Amino acid sequence: MKITDTTGRAVLNALEAQDWAAFEPERDLLPLRTALNRLERDEGVGAAHRLATERIRERGALLRHPDVHRVEITAQALSPSGRYLAVGDFGGDDYDAGATLQIWEVATGRCVNVIDGIVGGIGWPGYGGTLQWSADETRLAVMYRSNNIGVWDPFGADVEPSETVRLTFNGRPDPFAFAPGGLRAYAMDDDSDTFGSIVGFPGLETTAVPALDHDEEEDYDEDEEVEDDEEGFVLQWPSWSRDEKRLYGGLRDGRLCSIDVASGEVSWIVQGDREHSQSPGVWNRDETRLAYRRGGELVIADAATGQDAAVCADVSPTGAYLSWGTRLAVILPAGHDSDRPRVAIVDPVGRHRHDLDVTVQSMGHDLMVPTWAWAPGGDRAAFLTADGRVEVWSMDDEGAGRVRAFDAPAKATGLLWGVDDVLVVIGPTVLRFMHAGTGEVVGDFTLLRQPPAPRPLLLDGEDHGEEMRPGPNPTFALDERTWAAAFPEGAVIAPPGREDDLTGVLAWAVDHRYAWPVHWGPLDVFPNASAAAAQGDGPLREKLEPFLGLDPDASAPEDGEWPPPGPSTVDDLFRAFHETVVEYGADSLPWTGAALHEAALLQARRGEPDGVRALVEASTGRRRPFTAAEAALVLASEGVPDGARSLLADHAAACEERWAEPVWYPAEQGSQARAAAAVGGAYALLGDQERADRWFRRAREALRDLHDGWDHRLPVVWALLECGREDEALALLDEGTGDPGDTAGVPFVAYLLRKGRVDLASRVLREAEDWFGEWTVMTLLRHHGQADLLREWAERNGLSPDEPDEDADLARRHAEIELIPPAQRQGPIADLLIRAAGRHRIDAVLALLPKLPMPSCDGLSSHERPYAALSALRIVTAGVDHETW
Repeated sequence: MKITDTTGRAVLNALEAQDWAAFEPERDLLPLRTALNRLERDEGVGAAHRLATERIRERGALLRHPDVHRVEITAQALSPSGRYLAVGDFGGDDYDAGATLQIWEVATGRCVNVIDGIVGGIGWPGYGGTLQWSADETRLAVMYRSNNIGVWDPFGADVEPSETVRLTFNGRPDPFAFAPGGLRAYAMDDDSDTFGSIVGFPGLETTAVPALDHDEEEDYDEDEEVEDDEEGFVLQWPSWSRDEKRLYGGLRDGRLCSIDVASGEVSWIVQGDREHSQSPGVWNRDETRLAYRRGGELVIADAATGQDAAVCADVSPTGAYLSWGTRLAVILPAGHDSDRPRVAIVDPVGRHRHDLDVTVQSMGHDLMVPTWAWAPGGDRAAFLTADGRVEVWSMDDEGAGRVRAFDAPAKATGLLWGVDDVLVVIGPTVLRFMHAGTGEVVGDFTLLRQPPAPRPLLLDGEDHGEEMRPGPNPTFALDERTWAAAFPEGAVIAPPGREDDLTGVLAWAVDHRYAWPVHWGPLDVFPNASAAAAQGDGPLREKLEPFLGLDPDASAPEDGEWPPPGPSTVDDLFRAFHETVVEYGADSLPWTGAALHEAALLQARRGEPDGVRALVEASTGRRRPFTAAEAALVLASEGVPDGARSLLADHAAACEERWAEPVWYPAEQGSQARAAAAVGGAYALLGDQERADRWFRRAREALRDLHDGWDHRLPVVWALLECGREDEALALLDEGTGDPGDTAGVPFVAYLLRKGRVDLASRVLREAEDWFGEWTVMTLLRHHGQADLLREWAERNGLSPDEPDEDADLARRHAEIELIPPAQRQGPIADLLIRAAGRHRIDAVLALLPKLPMPSCDGLSSHERPYAALSALRIVTAGVDHETW
């Protein structure tokens, strides 16, 4: 499409005559957008803009908002032409919800594509190079799910990569380099003799890179101490030459090398200074020069041979990093031990031209992005200052001068220089696109804001937008106090009168790669989800069907007191625990059996046989008689003989069948000793001394071969004490030697303190130290008011006897959580739940419990609902988050 006359009537006539069926965005959209931008500057938005927007929308343009990430950005990569920026996040609390890959058009400062739901997270906080473009910008290599390398079409919609490979099983991203052609990559490889291979896409065939031959060691100084890499010849900072004939890189010990890919031989290798946080050297843009540090000096080397071209002794201080434009910048940023931060400018032949007395900000920790950027032409550079500004400087061999300076977003940590002279100032939650020449801001975004207002798609306490797939949640923060929602089909939910504000953040995305201004045509803006559902059609109406006919304020939660002041009791907490653990799966998972066992003992201690029986029946069939035996022992001890007798009678046959005969495996012997003692103790308390004697003999027989088995001995001592057989208990306790440890030691001490047996608790703790549960013991001693024992224990274990200064302001913590992105709330919510349990605010515990997720197939964590329910139950009933007897 060619438009030469840019008056309003001429442009409109040209658009009306255009064969839109032949319209090709790659060829036609940019000239059309440029012409309409010029027309807007001259005459404002008119009929030509509206007609073009209508036709663009008919081609399937999607409405995009910028705030698509659930958590902070941790990966970034500017495309080779500077036209696009890819950013990714590590994923939030919900592993299966995945991470988000976002593509920005740099010239317009607008989001043009989103691939949401990449399982396992993109990159890793503090790791750079985890997003890499092909030279033609049609393929994007992504390090995801720790160290899988996947290849995506950055302008496609597929959540799954077109190819993926995993050659190691490390828990962190491995170094890799995506070849410019986009069809192969250098990657770490556990199966390679050198721990590094070239993998091809597609096909995933691998070719090992070479190991260092002994003959090549003469290429570096014989006096330089060089350790062989324990993991083979691994390039830690690999990169490809543009023609893909060579692999460049640095090794852990500071060596740099060039590998001939065709022959698989090391062309040259040189020794530089060991670096830990950055590559020991950098290649210039035309790959003719290499700059690196050696012995504290700056070396400029011939990239073809590795031979020195120049050595500069005065421009490479420790802590500086290197950046090539048409010249080399040696940047000593703020925060390093040095006489002064500065930037030295060195020409390609190694002449130190001049210094800039400027203070460049140090690189951030989680999002690895440089704080210095050269203009593509090399005549200017921009950098982020330590005091939060962006400065642009002109450069030539004779000197440098500041051209202009702009304010940077408060949380910016780096910047990039893109196409059309646009600077991208970036941080984990900020993106600002601005013209280097004028300072004009073309896009300014703060991500992850949490306005203190109900989300527009909130329904029954849940954000319905999270369930809308494919694509990200339509909800975004319009400002610090206002939520909005933008649907790909074109509808927007926003407060009345905010239409102009929407134009600064939204864009129509054409073919997932070009942005089209939304203010050039009408937007369907609705005040709430109910109105959008009523007037929408097609996919939009289907998405919003749950809101049809609803009162707009029906889903808004009422502002209530926190913590809630309701009348919930410990019985309600037991019931919630029971439901949660049974939902998790008591029949197949060992944890649930152990948790139900613990809860049955806690309820037995309260003298509640009906609750005990329900928990016993919920236990697994194999564990059920064991749980019943110990619960019967505790019930009898707490003065509920009828409940104990009934429970024991129901499971007596199973106990006989399971533990009547000796077993020979140590683990089974330990279980038999504990279970037999529990049965014996229950019978003793119920007056059947004959059966009690028989079961205690079985327990002693099972212990006979467990000489170092404190974990098995202490439960038997507990059972003997519970039923009043003091002498036998003390004799058995005396037979033990050494430190009981915390596995059985903590619950035994908890029992002794609860029963007032401070003498025995002191005896167990007298020589004990360095238990895993040392802080738990502190909590127990403090809970039971044992100041002397507390002081002794703290001194022996190097702890402070003072009570921790824990903030008990539950309301404030709850308010702080509301300001955290939902995908990062799991840990804080679990922590608040535990604190609420410590204050016996059971209503708060019950309100928070449903906000924690159920476990996935990957296992159970302490921040998930079943474990949190058990922790709360322990704390409320026993005062400590640990198993107690």
